[in-house]
Amino acid sequence: MDRSDMSRSRPTPGSEKTAEIRDSSVLPVPAALAFLAQNAWGTDTPPATDAPWAYALIAALGHLPPAIEIAAATLRRTGMSAEAYLRKHAARLASGGSEEEIVAVVLAEALDAAGEEARGVARALAVLPAANVPLEVIAAAAGKPAPSTARPLQSLVHGRLVTFQKGALAYLLNPVVRAAIRRDVVGDAALWDALHRSAADAMQALLFWTAAVEGRPEAAMRRRVASELFAALDTAPFQEGARGAEVLARALVDACTVLDLGLTIEVQERLLEGAARLAGEALPALRARALAALEAARRPTSEPAGRRRGTFGTLRATPAARERGRPGHRDLLRKALRASAQRGAARYAPPVEDDGLRAAKEHLSRGCLRLHEGALDAAAAAYGDALAALEAAGDVRGQAIALLLRGELRRRQGDLAAASRDHERALPLFRAAADRAGEAMGLLARGSLRLDERDAAGAAADYDCALMLLRACRDRIGEANVLKARGDLCFMQDDLAGAARDYDRALYILEGVEERVLSQLRFPPGVREERRGAIARARAAREHLPQQALLRALGYEQTHARTWQARGDLRLRERQAALAARDYGNAILLYRESGDRRGEAAALKARGDLRRQRGALPGAQRDYDDALRLFEALADGPGQAAVLKARADLRCERGDTAGAALDYTRALALFDATGDGASQTSIRTVLAGISPRPDDPPRPVRAAVPR
Repeated sequence: MDRSDMSRSRPTPGSEKTAEIRDSSVLPVPAALAFLAQNAWGTDTPPATDAPWAYALIAALGHLPPAIEIAAATLRRTGMSAEAYLRKHAARLASGGSEEEIVAVVLAEALDAAGEEARGVARALAVLPAANVPLEVIAAAAGKPAPSTARPLQSLVHGRLVTFQKGALAYLLNPVVRAAIRRDVVGDAALWDALHRSAADAMQALLFWTAAVEGRPEAAMRRRVASELFAALDTAPFQEGARGAEVLARALVDACTVLDLGLTIEVQERLLEGAARLAGEALPALRARALAALEAARRPTSEPAGRRRGTFGTLRATPAARERGRPGHRDLLRKALRASAQRGAARYAPPVEDDGLRAAKEHLSRGCLRLHEGALDAAAAAYGDALAALEAAGDVRGQAIALLLRGELRRRQGDLAAASRDHERALPLFRAAADRAGEAMGLLARGSLRLDERDAAGAAADYDCALMLLRACRDRIGEANVLKARGDLCFMQDDLAGAARDYDRALYILEGVEERVLSQLRFPPGVREERRGAIARARAAREHLPQQALLRALGYEQTHARTWQARGDLRLRERQAALAARDYGNAILLYRESGDRRGEAAALKARGDLRRQRGALPGAQRDYDDALRLFEALADGPGQAAVLKARADLRCERGDTAGAALDYTRALALFDATGDGASQTSIRTVLAGISPRPDDPPRPVRAAVPR
């Protein structure tokens, strides 16, 4: 066969020949070598330098088509040689492991090359039904806007982990990869539950994605995709723990009674039985609705069993519906959404408060107030009283909040062991109360505690899990707080790219430019505002503490300004002085608008240091003067000392030795009060070189902290 014939017969992704190779259990050596070469280097044979290692690599991969394809895609994307790939994984591939172990090795390498965002999207896909999934539904499962999900999905497609189905405009996860990812995450109970909650939200989003185009040419394609997804859904895993059972049950009933997806009667019976089991005794109205729909679906008709459709099929056949372009879907869906909003408002209705619960809330509020005043012991006593009252009242979520606040207080007091015990007690209580946002805040607080314990890996894991929970429940303010904390961790570890990514994402949310793609998809505009308003009012009435008070007690107030200031520090580390000055300026304005004088003084001092480094000495002098006035008004001795020392260094550089000596003397007295020996030594050294004689001309003196 000549080269032109070989090129014509070369398999391409999605071609019939590639499908035949994938379906093979084990490839012979020539076919495996050609498959590796075509996917890794785009040739029929490996390069001469890689040929021996290519033979060794396919042998180590057990001649398995999925493993070879994924490894080849990784070689192509990363530019890694077969020798480097084999040496990197020699310890795990040389032992001749099982097919599952080999696939786990190549999958881990492929996901590392694709990035963390792609890993999160792959996990979300692995929990969704094994069928073609549209982009908007994947975005709902991943807790991201659809545009932000497209790029990591494309990375998974290039890595041969996901296939893009052009006809359905949907994505299909490789079955081997799906099984491997599920085996990897099933051991993490919190992550496994969070993924299932997100999958339940995604199945609900699938209904709105389908109904949004009724009457348009693409409606038939969307109904077909939705029908395949619901037909492939297994409801059993959602029955355990807090895995979004209620959301999924409502979606299943709506799929069988509101939309005409063309589901067969057998599939409808299975889905409605699953919905009834998910509703259980806790949701009697939903269970009754599912059983009524099941009874209607089982009612005998004249149609063959394989052709019988859902209760909405009658609208499809009426002349009026045919003449009106089938608008009934949207009308019924809007009614269903209004009913859902009313149910949501009822679900969040404030409970009847007894005297014990009312007293517990007062104790919590008093503890937050004492904490803000700096009376830590009084705050701890108030939190303890609140916890006792909530335990007597049997309020699980309130107990979790009290433990969370007391744990954070103990962390500030330096009692890390007691703080850890409180956090570990709070997290299971949040899960028992099905409060995902509260669980995420508990993970965020535990992450900060782990940082104090020098467990950076544990802190990063807590932050990642908290982000997943907050994205699943659409808590954007909480997500911004976690992103800021994770960005600080990346900054501490010198991962400047990761810190920049998290700070930018947090600011994207806090600046109000967050695209509400999923919100627009899930609810029509009129119903969306109605639902938000009703639930927000009811939720505010049942909260133990207002959200802002809770965030302030946990140390996450002024996140917007602090994120600008942190990004200014990052820009300064990256030697982008002009951008850093702009970020510090934004932080100063936000601190000033909110009346946070301490934060404003710290940001002014940071901008003064930056201006001094750039040689803009008059601007630096103004910033130091403003910061010093604020610290003096706050009676903040350490803050005054730091600013006085910096201003004295500035005056040394400008030749104002008399002013510098005065500032150094004042700073030295403040450092004596705080016991900062290193700063005292450096100041005394500089003061010894400054002439006290008033007739000496001004002369530059070496500053205590050189520029």
